[in-house]
Amino acid sequence: MRKTTYKCFVRNVMTLKQNQKRMEKDTRKIVINKTPSFTEIWHEGYIEYNDEEYKFWLIHPQGVDPHGHEFECEVRWFFQRVPREVRAMYPYIIEAFKQTEK
Repeated sequence: MRKTTYKCFVRNVMTLKQNQKRMEKDTRKIVINKTPSFTEIWHEGYIEYNDEEYKFWLIHPQGVDPHGHEFECEVRWFFQRVPREVRAMYPYIIEAFKQTEK
């Protein structure tokens, strides 16, 4: 069993090295526009859950894309340790924001 595992591991390493060699031959180009495509407004908020506050930013992009569609709002948490139940409220936060915006 160990030999099989080792052979698989060696094959994966060889594949990785082959991919790296192939990538070295590829041409890469990074293009960044000097003028901003859109601006964002950041709103602070929090959720009370089990007598604790979990703070977040609601990011509201301004403007529309080239096809005339509005950009989607986003929620980012202040800290990494946020309970799953609180993170699951992401769509409710955005919906509440959209309701107050009207």
